[in-house]
Amino acid sequence: MPITPVLQPFFDGWATHQRRVLGAIADLGPEQLALRPAPDQMSIWQIASHMAGSRSYWFHDVLGEGDPAIRDMFRIERTTVPGLSLENAGWEDDEDHPRTAAEIIDAFNVTWELIAECLGRWTADDITDVIPQRRADRTTTRGWVIWHLMEHEAHHGGAISLILGTNGLPGLDL
Repeated sequence: MPITPVLQPFFDGWATHQRRVLGAIADLGPEQLALRPAPDQMSIWQIASHMAGSRSYWFHDVLGEGDPAIRDMFRIERTTVPGLSLENAGWEDDEDHPRTAAEIIDAFNVTWELIAECLGRWTADDITDVIPQRRADRTTTRGWVIWHLMEHEAHHGGAISLILGTNGLPGLDL
């Protein structure tokens, strides 16, 4: 699918980062996916699940894009996080149901298809459209959402890489 030329470098960079994240976790088993930097911090599977789920939240709930089934795939029946509503919970919030590398890779691929479809359809003007938000302190545009997700994934990808590296495993191939 052709991408609006002004978005092409961002799309390419984001796609490369996704390949690196998925390459780092593809062969991890349950014990490795359960690694975390500290007992009170999220594990690798939780961080990666949070990354994919955030894509569905921002594109579906905020921008109104995509099939509701993509958003619904991240819904859980119960949360292990005290005080967190099911409406705001995602895969990462049910520690009793750790996700496998295959599930995470599928979630990344499904959400990437949604992102690619949108970036292939949006024009340069669409990127600056203001999107109504519940928060009065922030003006949200499609461009802001794209940037926010890229910075979010760079941050969390770095965390995954750090956890892997401190446990003697290869991190993201940067």
